[in-house]
Amino acid sequence: MLADGRPIPSAIVLSHDEQLARLRAAVPKAVDVAVVAGDPCYDRLRASMPWRLRYRLALGADADQTVVAISSTHRADSLLGELSALYERLLTELPVDEYRVVTILHPHIWNEHTAHQIRLWLAPYRRSGLMVVPPEQGWRAALVAADLLIGDHGSVTAYGAALGLPTSLAAFPESSVAPDSAVALLGSQAPRLDLGQPILPQLRKTITEHTPESSAAVHQMITSRPDEAAERLRELCYSMLDLAEPRTEPGVPPDTVAGLPDRNWSWRPTAMHVIGRVHSGREISLERYPAEVVPVDRIPERSHLVVAADHPGPRRRAVADVLVLTEAEQWGRHVETWLGEAISAHPGLQLAAAVRGDSCIVRTRGGDQACLSGTDDPVLYASAAFEWLASGRELADLSPGLAVNGRPVAVS
Repeated sequence: MLADGRPIPSAIVLSHDEQLARLRAAVPKAVDVAVVAGDPCYDRLRASMPWRLRYRLALGADADQTVVAISSTHRADSLLGELSALYERLLTELPVDEYRVVTILHPHIWNEHTAHQIRLWLAPYRRSGLMVVPPEQGWRAALVAADLLIGDHGSVTAYGAALGLPTSLAAFPESSVAPDSAVALLGSQAPRLDLGQPILPQLRKTITEHTPESSAAVHQMITSRPDEAAERLRELCYSMLDLAEPRTEPGVPPDTVAGLPDRNWSWRPTAMHVIGRVHSGREISLERYPAEVVPVDRIPERSHLVVAADHPGPRRRAVADVLVLTEAEQWGRHVETWLGEAISAHPGLQLAAAVRGDSCIVRTRGGDQACLSGTDDPVLYASAAFEWLASGRELADLSPGLAVNGRPVAVS
């Protein structure tokens, strides 16, 4: 920082008074050019909070789903470096219709290994419902949308904890963390995730035991000038340029939602084991789990297998009980042809289904057909029809009054 005993930079911008005290102890002569301006990144996170519902909808989550964010910094001692099996464990244990899982990877991971390699590594998990935030944008949106955060010693974990997220640490190398920092404080407070034990009870415990006081403590360590960074940074830059500041207010835009609700963000696995039950009356309950990551010895008993028609695994498609065309809109009037050909081409198939908007058309091997629609994932209705038939009932007996997982479903 010094040359001939004088500061090299014209200004050193810090986010917290604690950093100023650290600078004063380490390089006293640099303090004269230091400015505590706050944290513009954290300010943008706070500005994004009113958009939480919009971000959650982009992740396919409403009030009934819990969004779990997984954050990893770079290097070998990070969460991704030490616990890549965490993705499989989470996707195996968390029911599809109750949880959305999204991962935030440090840009250096993408830069070092390339986007192609990252997508190749994570492809089975993405097909199982994992949403992967691209390095260019979206991580703030994912963090704001989350109900729970699993992280390591990276800054994103500290940001999430400061926002008030119940936070669990899956990796935390003490030697890599600066003492008296916000991350160090988080490490002293947050529970550690134990992959030797069932994960779901640990996550529920983290949510139950979370207190606002712990988040407030981390928040106070993130910035000494909350919501002031844009103003202070602009003032500093214009003073260095010896120019008058614009009269307009400096902007602190929320994170963009552009591009989030696309195929890369699909929360629905392309192959699922489904456990179903037809109750007395016209109620059907279903639980779904990603089939690709579930070990063979943990496949649920009395479950049926639902596979998307575009799943890349031919063997999985060949043994499906239900095959689903998930983008039937693109087929137009040829959907009926596809349903018939799917049944003919797969001898073991019990149902062929096609999703069109919020509706699901199902066809049996005998040629019976029905259309179910409602407010949930329409692929869910293909499983409802399968369980209805498996209970000994006829497809023609499906009628208004049917409820799937407690919600009404229209039948035509």
